[in-house]
Amino acid sequence: MDEHQSGVKLGEALEAKKELDAKAQKILEEKEADSRMRTYTGPLGRAVAVLLCVWTAFQLYFTTIGAISAVNLRAIHCIFLLVFTFLLFPTFKKEKRKRKLPPLWDVAFILCSAGSFLYLILNYTRIARTGGRISDMEAAIALVAVVCVFEAARRASGNLAVLAGIFLAYNWFGAYLPGYLGHNGFTLKRVLITQFWGTQGILGTGIGVSATYIFLFVVFGAFLKYSGFSKFINDFSLTLVGTTSGGPAKVAVIASGLMGMINGSAIANVATTGTITIPLMKRIGYKSEFAGAVEAVASTGGQFTPPIMGAVGFVMAEFLNLSYTYVALAAVTPALLYYIGLLLAVHFEAKRLGLSGIARENIPDALSVIKEQGHLVLPLVSLIGLMFTGFTPLYAAVISIFITVAASWLCKETRMTGDKIIAAVIEGARSAVSVGVCCVIIGVIIGTVTLTSMGLNMGYL
Repeated sequence: MDEHQSGVKLGEALEAKKELDAKAQKILEEKEADSRMRTYTGPLGRAVAVLLCVWTAFQLYFTTIGAISAVNLRAIHCIFLLVFTFLLFPTFKKEKRKRKLPPLWDVAFILCSAGSFLYLILNYTRIARTGGRISDMEAAIALVAVVCVFEAARRASGNLAVLAGIFLAYNWFGAYLPGYLGHNGFTLKRVLITQFWGTQGILGTGIGVSATYIFLFVVFGAFLKYSGFSKFINDFSLTLVGTTSGGPAKVAVIASGLMGMINGSAIANVATTGTITIPLMKRIGYKSEFAGAVEAVASTGGQFTPPIMGAVGFVMAEFLNLSYTYVALAAVTPALLYYIGLLLAVHFEAKRLGLSGIARENIPDALSVIKEQGHLVLPLVSLIGLMFTGFTPLYAAVISIFITVAASWLCKETRMTGDKIIAAVIEGARSAVSVGVCCVIIGVIIGTVTLTSMGLNMGYL
């Protein structure tokens, strides 16, 4: 009878977890474009997977030992980003996700975006030698490319495309504004030269960061995930603070902080750790709103938790002309203060409510966790160690990817097989698409600020 009741309780728990996972997936699809990606069946599905692997191999080679000009690297990176955006991101939210072929209009967008950037690669040197003089046909090609970039950004980033559209329009309506915000106005051709044919717009700093730092670190995060690093984080956090007052909330803070060190994405952080920590917090007596808020705030801190921060950290290093290691080092103190403040907040709330921690029998043994999973921290140690001994973040990321695979083989339970390695490559490349498109559309904003001298004028104000 007891065994029957235990089986019933286990079945109920599994059903509850399935419902929670379904709710989490629904929220993710509403808030994060990555969760709405299409999946293809048949030959196209296999072709997309192969193409994602080819993209990863291209990026790994040309950001480390390969030789290629910065403009060509950024343009080819743009081609991959736009092609995958039109292949994977639906035109509308309610569109059918499982397909055999993309819609015809997406095929047209793919051909237009690939064709325009290929034309740039083949003719950029010639146009640069003429001082940026372009024909009407080349202006039309630039216009097609800008339209494709905005459509890709609309699908992958939503509101950021609207903001970029306002900045782009400022190139013309700024002529009607008084004071420091006004300017003399620009022709369409002049704007297109800056946005597409120059290195201050679409092919500027934003896409440069995406084509180097961001892509490699996103792939590195995917390899850590498939090596079992996220499970190690949860188990390790439980052993540290699980039995203390309000333990599950503290587990959420520490686990989210550790997870933020490797992915830099708040939403992905919530999806990874939240499905475990939020039910635990509710079970010991925290209100649902408080449990959700703790997980959300703790996950947001991953944006500025070194060594792998959000995309802004890499852009900041590029703009300041400083080493990324220096920027990451500067982020250590605010990140520590942020999470210490969160730990104090949940501790005081637990004391106010009189909440206890998790029973010790439900906490994994600390020595067993370190013995069985401790080797998974080696890639993170190698990344930090290489960067602080003078190696570039790109070199450190690539070496750490290989160390992740090697470290996983130290234990049979965490061993990354060929299937897992390929899955990590594919997921890493897919995850880099939405961030990369955001970097491309940010180039439109930067190009506008540069062309109109808006930055200097804001300084005067």
